[in-house]
Amino acid sequence: MNKWAAGISDTFALGVLNEMLGAEAPIVAAPCVKHVLRRHPAYADSVARLTKAGVKLLDPDTITTHAEDGLATFDWSYVISALRSTFKSDVDR
Repeated sequence: MNKWAAGISDTFALGVLNEMLGAEAPIVAAPCVKHVLRRHPAYADSVARLTKAGVKLLDPDTITTHAEDGLATFDWSYVISALRSTFKSDVDR
């Protein structure tokens, strides 16, 4: 998130995300970020920058649950619903 918000393209995935952001493509991001990392000041700044740029960021606490072993599991129904609502106008055409 922080690299993406800063415009760093040091991996293929970040390069694609940065290009799509520059192209003003609709983007839904489902971050899986530990709570302690979200408390870092850079994270809040990155969320604000990406949101201002038009990225729809889903709340990590809403889209993930954690097992006793610490592994995260996505609530795919929530993610799919967010995608459908974001791209509804494209699907209806």
